[in-house]
Amino acid sequence: MVYRSIGIKIQQARQELGLTQEELASRLGCTQAALSNYELGKRRVYLAGLEQIADILGKPLSYFLESIARPDEDDSQNWHSRYPYR
Repeated sequence: MVYRSIGIKIQQARQELGLTQEELASRLGCTQAALSNYELGKRRVYLAGLEQIADILGKPLSYFLESIARPDEDDSQNWHSRYPYR
C-alpha cells in the first residue's frame, strides 16, 4: 500500500508536467518498465531515487511522502496484530 501511494503521486506529478513514462525514465536513467513498476507500487523506490524524481518533477520530497506520514489508527492496530511483541 505504501509503495502504491508513492507511485500514484509519481504518476500524478509526471502527468502534470506532460511527461511520458519514457521521458521521465530517460531523465532518471532507468527503463520505462522500472518506472511503470514504481508507479504501480510493484517496485520500491529508494530515498535517493525518490529525491531525484522529486527534483526532476519540481516537487518537494514531502509531496510523495505525505500520504504515508501518518498511518490511520486502524492501520497501526493491524500492524500490531500481525507482528505481536514476543
